[in-house]
Amino acid sequence: MKRPASSFLSTVGVFSLLAPEEIERVTEHLTAVELAEGQVLFQEGDQGNDLYILADGSAAVSIRLPDGGTHEIARFSPGDFFGEMSIFDEAPRSASCHALSRSTLYSLSRSAFTDVIAQQPGIALKLMYRMLNITTQRLRGTSEFVSEMVLWGESARRRAVTDELTGVYNRRFLEDSQGTYFAEAREKGQPLCLVMVDLDRFRDINEHYGNAVGDESIKSSARVFRSLLRETDVIARYGGDEFVILLPNTDPVQGTRMMNALCAEVARLPLLKGMKGPVTSVTTSMGVAGFPLHAADLSGLRAAADAALYRAKEEGRNRVVCAAMPARQEPENPVRKEAIRSIREKNRIIERIIDAIVNRRRFLILGHQNPDDDCIASMISFALILHMFYRDAALYIGSQVHEHFTYLLDICRYNSIPIVSVDQVPPADIDTVVLCDTPKPSMMETSPAVREILKSPNVLRIEIDHHLAADSAYFGDEGYRFVTEASSASELIGHILMKLEVRKDLLERHQVTELFPRNLVLAILTGIIGDSNMGQYLKSRREKKYYQIFSAMFNEMLSRRTTKRTNFFTMDEVFSELQKLSSHEQGCFGYMLERKKLSGSISLVALSTEEMEPLYAGCDDDTIVSTARVIADTLAEESGKLGLVAYYDNPSRSDLVQFRLRRAGGWKKYDLRGLLTRFSIANGGGHEGAIGFRIPRAQIPDFRGYVSSLLEGIEEAIRE
Repeated sequence: MKRPASSFLSTVGVFSLLAPEEIERVTEHLTAVELAEGQVLFQEGDQGNDLYILADGSAAVSIRLPDGGTHEIARFSPGDFFGEMSIFDEAPRSASCHALSRSTLYSLSRSAFTDVIAQQPGIALKLMYRMLNITTQRLRGTSEFVSEMVLWGESARRRAVTDELTGVYNRRFLEDSQGTYFAEAREKGQPLCLVMVDLDRFRDINEHYGNAVGDESIKSSARVFRSLLRETDVIARYGGDEFVILLPNTDPVQGTRMMNALCAEVARLPLLKGMKGPVTSVTTSMGVAGFPLHAADLSGLRAAADAALYRAKEEGRNRVVCAAMPARQEPENPVRKEAIRSIREKNRIIERIIDAIVNRRRFLILGHQNPDDDCIASMISFALILHMFYRDAALYIGSQVHEHFTYLLDICRYNSIPIVSVDQVPPADIDTVVLCDTPKPSMMETSPAVREILKSPNVLRIEIDHHLAADSAYFGDEGYRFVTEASSASELIGHILMKLEVRKDLLERHQVTELFPRNLVLAILTGIIGDSNMGQYLKSRREKKYYQIFSAMFNEMLSRRTTKRTNFFTMDEVFSELQKLSSHEQGCFGYMLERKKLSGSISLVALSTEEMEPLYAGCDDDTIVSTARVIADTLAEESGKLGLVAYYDNPSRSDLVQFRLRRAGGWKKYDLRGLLTRFSIANGGGHEGAIGFRIPRAQIPDFRGYVSSLLEGIEEAIRE
């Protein structure tokens, strides 16, 4: 067998650390390989077992490309070695190698190298050091190529699934993926919206202004879609001027609201402005349909969205139409309530309710006729949670309540939570109804207007209750029935808060800095001790155990938030504390409102450190935070556009300056979240109608100047 000369091996980099006698010992383990021109040494995917040293001739290494072709990545000449990773790893070859000319190579197999390690460990150590050193240098030299190949592969993937004109997904991607999105929605029990979109009078645009303008109208519309849709949403160009949008985990009410914003933004495009012709603006018509409300399968969903799109065109174009649905049919035989059977199912229900809290917008909270302590307390507790997440919540309390409850209702008043009575109309656009502490639907406190809301299939029903008597019956939608054994409905609200406490992502995104403000703790505690008469009415060991846990926990929280004795023994003591808090909040509210100003479209209250000192002395942090939210709401409605509150945190506890901006209910022309991006604010969050953010004191050396600059920036943004 032909063996390599020691003089040749001494010129090979991998042997450069070996003495001549050490090289001689290695040659005993080398095997010669002869290749003809073009002959393949190994293929990509073959099992690698040998390191090769090229003695004469030349060889090339190449990889397969996604399109089926090949790309040469390296050439080797005499003295080069390759395939060294086979010595250390049994992975398949990552490339192919063939001879460019007649060549001679020497191979060192993994088994032979193992023998070297066993017989000559010093030689093996030197060889491994040089192998790894040279391999590292080689990888550095080819890193640019590797990066280019990764980018090339990603680019090729994008070209395969995206539309060349607009950059959004193409029809092929939609057809391949929509079934997956639908299956995921069904498996997780989540809603899914499908939207059909057409550009209005697109043929006229092409005929009168040319194909270039037509193409630009398609591209501009797609840019609007991409800028306003969420990362999880899918936008695909279906063909020509047609688009399809998938909105995961989105119900038809929310989806229609989102599409209305897109429709309005497209109509503001200046592309056709000033052109002489029959079409003076780019507009769209959209049809929205949702699973499971409008269809049980994908084809039915497409058909429902397409029918809604047709109606949008028939009704005049430039609008969004949601698929029609008959009124919700109440079951003839209501299902009797049962305790939730497993912790897993309980957690799933709570997670769905939390998802509704952060994703839905307008809530109406109901209770039973002649409401008691727990009913009122649980309704208010849930409303306060919604308020922390900047959601619109209203309570319907139709009948006269005991005078003791006026203190609880004051909490709503000081948090800008409306209370609707029997002779009042509930707020418009309610998308979620929450029923608290009510054994069966026939016991609900309702009015004709409330019953009309309940007929809508687009309104989500959430139920929170602890009554499991023989004649009990469900009200809530399946998956949103938090109905199980508990001392009170207020205790169940406490369970929701426990789950929210670990959702740091949601709390940070929505700027919830205090999940257990004192008013919320008091409301929950009121329901827990009131409904059970300080635990005396509890029967089962489980109820008594959880009563002790929750009453002790919330009482301890309360003790950290007030200066008086807080081991409450009677309901009168609880209400006395509530009354005390109400007077503090009233004083804080009046102090802030006295300092309001109007600047253009914005009504504001901006309090310097000096102006905050009286509030630090007389009010706790919870009172200041809750009052600031109410003031922002009040200012927004007074101005008709925006309300802003800015104030310094107590310097003994925080070095931040707080800002809260709220949009008036009747003015919906600007998504306030865009301001966070515009002003590069990292520590902020909220939704389209309300945001909050914080700036360190050190970054605001001139408070009045900063507020003035902020007002100018907001005005400029809403004018654009």
